[in-house]
Amino acid sequence: MMDRLSDAMSGAAGRMLSGFDSALSALLASWTSAQRLYNLEGAAPVSDLMVERFSVVDTISEPFQLQLHTLCVHNRTPLQALLGQRITLLSTLADGSRHRRSGLVFEARDAGADGGLVRHQLLIQPWLALLGHTRNSRVWQDKTIVQILDDVLGADAYKAHAAWQWGETDAEGNTEDLAAFVAQGLNGGVRAYCVQYRESDLAFLQRLLAEEGLGWRVEEADDAPSGHRIVFFADSARWPENTTSRSALGGAGIRFHRGSAAEEQDAIQSFGGWRQLTPAASAVLQWDYQAKRAIAAESPTAYDYTSESMRDMAPWLQQYEPIGATADTGTCSSAELQHRATCRQQAHEARHKTWLGRSTVRSLRAGEHFGLTQSTLDALSELQSAADREFCVRSVHALGVNNLPKELSKRLMQQPASDPFAELDGEPASTLSESLEHDPALSRKAAELGYANRFEALRRLIPWRPLPPTTRTALGAQTAIVVGPGGATSPNGADELYTDALGRIRVQFHWQSAPGADARPDNRSSCWVRVAQRWAGAGMGWQHIPRIGQEVLLDFIEGDIERPIVLGSLYNGRGEAGLPPTPGGAAAEADTSAYKSSHNHGPSAQGNLVGGGSGGHSPAWHGGAPGPAGKDAAAQNNTAALSGFKSKEFGGEGFNQLVFDDTPGELRVQLATTQHATQLNLGHLIHQADNHRGHYRGRGFELRTDAYGAVRATNGLLITTFGTREADPAGDNAPGMALLKQAATLADTFSKAAKTHQTTALASAIGAMRANQSSLADQLAPMKALHQSVSGMVSAASLEQAITDASNKATQASDGKLPHTTDPIVAITAKAGLATVAGQDIQVASGEVISWQAGQDIHLGSGQQMRVHTGQSIGILAGAVQAGQGAKGTGLTLIAGKGPVQMQAQADQAEVAAKNLVNIQTANAHIDWAAAKKITLTTSGGAQIVLSGEGITVQCPGKITVKAASKSFVGGAKEDYVLPVMPKDDISWVNLEGRYEDAWNTAWPLDGLKVDINGSTVAKSVTVDMTQEIA
Repeated sequence: MMDRLSDAMSGAAGRMLSGFDSALSALLASWTSAQRLYNLEGAAPVSDLMVERFSVVDTISEPFQLQLHTLCVHNRTPLQALLGQRITLLSTLADGSRHRRSGLVFEARDAGADGGLVRHQLLIQPWLALLGHTRNSRVWQDKTIVQILDDVLGADAYKAHAAWQWGETDAEGNTEDLAAFVAQGLNGGVRAYCVQYRESDLAFLQRLLAEEGLGWRVEEADDAPSGHRIVFFADSARWPENTTSRSALGGAGIRFHRGSAAEEQDAIQSFGGWRQLTPAASAVLQWDYQAKRAIAAESPTAYDYTSESMRDMAPWLQQYEPIGATADTGTCSSAELQHRATCRQQAHEARHKTWLGRSTVRSLRAGEHFGLTQSTLDALSELQSAADREFCVRSVHALGVNNLPKELSKRLMQQPASDPFAELDGEPASTLSESLEHDPALSRKAAELGYANRFEALRRLIPWRPLPPTTRTALGAQTAIVVGPGGATSPNGADELYTDALGRIRVQFHWQSAPGADARPDNRSSCWVRVAQRWAGAGMGWQHIPRIGQEVLLDFIEGDIERPIVLGSLYNGRGEAGLPPTPGGAAAEADTSAYKSSHNHGPSAQGNLVGGGSGGHSPAWHGGAPGPAGKDAAAQNNTAALSGFKSKEFGGEGFNQLVFDDTPGELRVQLATTQHATQLNLGHLIHQADNHRGHYRGRGFELRTDAYGAVRATNGLLITTFGTREADPAGDNAPGMALLKQAATLADTFSKAAKTHQTTALASAIGAMRANQSSLADQLAPMKALHQSVSGMVSAASLEQAITDASNKATQASDGKLPHTTDPIVAITAKAGLATVAGQDIQVASGEVISWQAGQDIHLGSGQQMRVHTGQSIGILAGAVQAGQGAKGTGLTLIAGKGPVQMQAQADQAEVAAKNLVNIQTANAHIDWAAAKKITLTTSGGAQIVLSGEGITVQCPGKITVKAASKSFVGGAKEDYVLPVMPKDDISWVNLEGRYEDAWNTAWPLDGLKVDINGSTVAKSVTVDMTQEIA
């Protein structure tokens, strides 16, 4: 707007210039630069300008503001030509030397015209103020503040003007080691993660310097592009001495003296102290969440708080500042934290006592020190050292008025209303400048002497530090993309996870990947960021690590942009089918054709149409296809009733999932993995293929796998088809107890019957190895011991008491008791029936007793052969019931439908006895009786026939009657008969059992075992096979 008005008024300015009288021309011709108090130096059009007056605000670690009011006798200078120009204000000192203040033109405005003169207002600032006209978002990692700010200041935008120096250089040429000072800070001065977010480069620079306790000042430098350089410092005592203090009076300092144009040098007219209450201590704390400890440090004040009024107040005047977590910012030691606390306290103490002054010292500027002489402080010289009279200038507010010729000055003052641009005067470039110009005392002094200032200073012995900066504030949560090594946003094959031991991830904020973003490698990702879990504890909790390419939501602890934390993952993109996005809310038809190809065992429409591989994509389950599923139906029978979670195989298509199906009347839970199609399905069983809800499969539960399965229970396992009431305990097996008691009673009954009939009793009823003993109980036979095991009752009061009851085999039922097996047994109880079917073999083995019992019948059938082998006896008892209706069909029937029937007693005698008739018959052949020695036929009456190798002997107590059609007695004859050969070797059966001492009491094999009995080796090895041979 100023440029347009300037061009519009150029004609009027020209007419005013043509009216300039010859007397004024003569005045300007005689007012040479050598006679002027203030001059400007610079290239055209700066060289055409003359100083009318100026105001300057110069504060340490702030860009100074020099507002120039200039005059020009030429046509109005285009404002655009002035912006960015280098300009130097030259101030003539008392000794005739020139003091320089260089800068760049940041603002230019027309200030009207007086007679033939054109006025401009210029705002001059150091080149560092250019940084305030930017705004950036970027990241640095594992860099020091020197490296970070070198990156910032070395940007192409500043190269034409930038010049800076790290560390003050003293009069002897020694430069302070700023890197060593920084290294005393947190993490050895290395910033693990440093973020500039929506900050100007200047605000970012100011914040980092304040955090480290560093400052900066402006120093004139002829070799610098803009005539000055920025000097960063840690030790304010190294500031250079002011020109006037160094050169005037032989270097004795600046006098405390009245101000007058007749004085030989500039002086300080007023000087006094101002104290304010500051903290008595600064404390800082950092939390180390990896070591789970807090590190704290405190720096007390160096001032005297012993007065009665302050003594009670001091303990309360403490500034306490938590400064984040060490794992986020790097490691931190107590010494490093103490350095931070000391810098904080020094910043407060630098403001505890401020020296306020007014002077006419035209060379005075912030960032210099001076010595004060001939002041009232000299009266205290016996109490204070010379160093106490040296002061560092913290800020200077100054006004300067050029020594215009009287006639020109009078003419300008007489024509204020002639300025055609007076109505354009708005808010000054700086409110501080405005306050200076309305300081009556300062204005009068400047008008009288041509220059006046007011300044703030502190003793040189007291370190100057910037005040702690305000916390970097993030404006709410942000989203970002999870990245891998090098900032990769897409996984490399199966490497989909990039994390550390704490489950932290790296992300890339969207402002890091935007076009034109800083291309440095460490700006491609964040630091390691913790992921918030629903539950986290020592080696336990809920763990979900977002994968490379997924989009996540982050918030920032205490709103600090440098302390991000991942809150969760986000879906992005759009799934196949459904309603596409339309511009301006235009109507569109949903495309559901992709849903048609899904079926019980194959999904469809599971792809992602947007995202390009970077993001969480669309959800696995949705409600976009709610209609009934069927052939050619564009629906998947899913009304958005599925919830749960689903993972994905690294680099593959497999997945694991837990699905909760809340479809009304069809509640279902599925825990599944695609590895060998292993699933646990509960409730309403259906087929499911991702979002497709398929056909009905049944109700209840299904545990299935295409691989191997195992069910293990260390203390016992109950499988039953008997239902229970909701109030019944989980281990209730009352039906099993009743059935097992019936079995025990049946076994006992038949065992007694076997004893009565003089056959082998049942070991399950009388004991296996010894009477009334079993492996389960020392005082009970196997069946009764098993019944005791399933009848256990344990305390419900505590786990410890329950374990004690189980080990004591407690079976007494009472209030406060719960059913529980007393031994690790497997109990299978079937209400209707139990079917065990195998396509090939069924192996049943026991270390002690196998008992098969039935209340009615047991049928054993074999398609080919049946073999019954025993190490001792086989007892077969039939008809062990009383005669009567229930005894019909009793007895023992042994029939070979094909082939012979062979019975042998290979080691002892064989007996055949019957209460009544013994009937031996052959239907088609003969009966052979053979014996190695003799055959004897005897009746209870005494008759006997003996057949032996010596002959046949017939005897009886009565007569012998022989009836035959003919009788023939001939000479002797002999016929040999082949008798069976019986095994001669005795087989001794030894019950061997060995077990490992492990949690499962695992049996160990007997192969290669040496067997000793009573000290004698009976076997050097044992080979366990189907024939049970011992070699």
